[in-house]
Amino acid sequence: MIEPYYQDEAVTIYNGDSMQIIPQLENIGAVITDPPYSSGGAHRSDRTQSTVAKYVNSDTQAYRPEFAGDSRDQRSFMTWCTLWMGACYNIATPGAPIVSFIDWRQLPVLTDAVQAGGWVWRGIAVWDKGFGRPRPGGFSNASEYALWGTKGPLEPREVYPPGIFRSSAPKDRQHITQKPEAVMGWLMQIVPPGATILDPFMGSGTTLKAAKEHGYKAIGIEVDPSFCEIAAKRCAETITFQHHHETEPEQMELFNG
Repeated sequence: MIEPYYQDEAVTIYNGDSMQIIPQLENIGAVITDPPYSSGGAHRSDRTQSTVAKYVNSDTQAYRPEFAGDSRDQRSFMTWCTLWMGACYNIATPGAPIVSFIDWRQLPVLTDAVQAGGWVWRGIAVWDKGFGRPRPGGFSNASEYALWGTKGPLEPREVYPPGIFRSSAPKDRQHITQKPEAVMGWLMQIVPPGATILDPFMGSGTTLKAAKEHGYKAIGIEVDPSFCEIAAKRCAETITFQHHHETEPEQMELFNG
């Protein structure tokens, strides 16, 4: 096993290729991740542009680093997702949930990939961003999707998280596609107490930071050392809470339609 890039009492970060590191792990109780979508543009020439060109509005002045792995076509994306989801399945504990973010373009193939990887597809939860890019004559793209499943039967617990969660995208994000910490906390309501959460595409470490805040242990993998450094700093500044999120759902901003 390679040496961790960073480690504390709750979080372990590895710098490397997920497909090489995942098989070395074990007893993962949940997978929560936000992989590269490979969806920016309708044509190959569009998809192979830089991630800044594809996803950053022209009026956004803040610099954020590029991220890798976002140039696959749809067939390659499905194959790749099947591979990493299958690898995660092999190291997950029975009943473990998997949650992966995706956008509308790649949602159909991700539903195939999660099942091809061995998981039982359970549904789709919606992150409502409140306002998206306007589209003349059509609906704005104001949502992203959290496709989820389980390794085998779903273990019933007395938690009832809503299928829609409203939260604006963070303005001070350090990664182009960084999710709000509140959104990650919402997803963690389906994670069993005491589980170790894996994020194989860690980015700037929001999943790990939220996991630590909610009393979980977490493992993150990231191929880009610059994002490992960002994530390590964020996690080092995060206090571990001993309570579990099931005790305080009223503190989350919930939207039920």
